[in-house]
Amino acid sequence: MNQSVAAVIITFNRLELLKEVLSAVKNQSRKPDKIIVVNNSSTDGTTEWLSEQEGIDVITQDNLGSSGGQYTGLKITYESGFDWIWTMDDDVVPETNCLENLLKANGNYLIRTPLRFDSKNIPFLNDAVSYNFSNPFKSLWVRIISKEDLSNDYIEAVGITFEGPLIHRSVIEKIGLPNPNFFIFADDTDFFVRANRANFKSAIVTSAKLYRKIDIPKDIYKFTWKTYYIVRNLIWLDRIFGSFLVKYIRPFGYLLVWLLRSKSFSDIITVFKAFKSGYLGKYR
Repeated sequence: MNQSVAAVIITFNRLELLKEVLSAVKNQSRKPDKIIVVNNSSTDGTTEWLSEQEGIDVITQDNLGSSGGQYTGLKITYESGFDWIWTMDDDVVPETNCLENLLKANGNYLIRTPLRFDSKNIPFLNDAVSYNFSNPFKSLWVRIISKEDLSNDYIEAVGITFEGPLIHRSVIEKIGLPNPNFFIFADDTDFFVRANRANFKSAIVTSAKLYRKIDIPKDIYKFTWKTYYIVRNLIWLDRIFGSFLVKYIRPFGYLLVWLLRSKSFSDIITVFKAFKSGYLGKYR
């Protein structure tokens, strides 16, 4: 039986990158039945350019971040009745047969994601095989995929991202939509941990390839506007999924670590605000 697929692309002020990913999605060997672009109120000409394009549906909303975009895109496609939803941000490019290979994958996996490559075409080993939500004195990340894993057709992993996963509608039916309140960072972790706890298996399909156009900054601990969300959302994860000790102890570890990384009074204020919001805030 031929199952329907909707492709969802989230964009904000990356017109040239958006053109690349849209071209790649339109030219898949197995074309999506629908392409939807969620435009977070871009101001760089994206809105005007999208209005001139054919063969895509555009949803323009306030800038609700990646998480708000994923929420909207998955909500619309789920409510429209599509069997599968293929979602991604605007800074990745899937190989021509990426969707075809995801659809051909083992039926036991209702969440399937491509093997990602960096801008130098080197496998991007960043997905977490499992997480630690039980021991407050150990890292959240138990194990990240390695080169040795790449010889397998499938790499089971809980910590995948919204960079090209193919998600069956039954997942959303059972666990709900992504949490839009994360804005950026860890919204995918929240969604896929919930899926894993609801007994949905997720796997990286190594024959399906996707290329990231922007590398992670070398100094990932440098304070930027994103720091608030990184600190807050890590604490949110612990408060949502952690054991009793993780919920109430590990957030203070994040507080201490990020205070020690602070270079200015402004940095310190950012860390305390993020800690307070994460520790006391509402997660749903």
